[in-house]
Amino acid sequence: MRHLLFLLSFAVQICVQAQVSNDVVRVKNGSDITKLMPFTDRFQYESFKDGKVFFRNGRVVNAKLNYSLPHGEVQFVDAKKDTMILTDKNFISKITIAADTFFYSEKHGHVRKIADFGDVGLAEKQFIAQIGSERHSAYNQYTSTSAISTYSSFTNSSGMQQALEGNDKVLIKKRAVYFFIDKNQDLHLANKGSILKVFPKHKKAINQYFKDNKTEFEDLKEISAALEYASSL
Repeated sequence: MRHLLFLLSFAVQICVQAQVSNDVVRVKNGSDITKLMPFTDRFQYESFKDGKVFFRNGRVVNAKLNYSLPHGEVQFVDAKKDTMILTDKNFISKITIAADTFFYSEKHGHVRKIADFGDVGLAEKQFIAQIGSERHSAYNQYTSTSAISTYSSFTNSSGMQQALEGNDKVLIKKRAVYFFIDKNQDLHLANKGSILKVFPKHKKAINQYFKDNKTEFEDLKEISAALEYASSL
């Protein structure tokens, strides 16, 4: 299957002999992520599923859809069985795939709604992250040049990544970040400031909640607990 716009500017063979942990992989500069990762690791669903694309003008299009983690966006299969990226995304209000609903913003791409807390929704975005890099040194050894706790997006919306120098390797890992969806369907990265923004009438009580409860906004349970409290006020 041909993956349009999924070139990554890579041509050298994959280097997968070393694992940093169970789900962190070293990718040699020049490798192709479509060969490195199996389909089930690159996509949200095990196959392209029946879905609907809802446009802001009321038009609805049926298609076979799936969410690509390297692209951070929903893709579809065309009549030629090619995998394609959706165009005119700013004119789309939402996308449904099976029982899931996805929303889009130009800054964040597609996110999947996973829960409702009153007028505020909680969404998750899964993606492939670069968590570090390693530079080639003497005798084919590699030394880390970035802390494993630093995360950045592995690809942009076109699936492209800027090539590294020479024999550098990239450490990649599947990650997830969370967003709040307000009543206007605008996305807000999950953090303390955002929860105060989407629940503006209860800032005092919510600030007190955060004083009493340490909340990690990468932890789904802790985010959900904070939203449950804020929505109950």
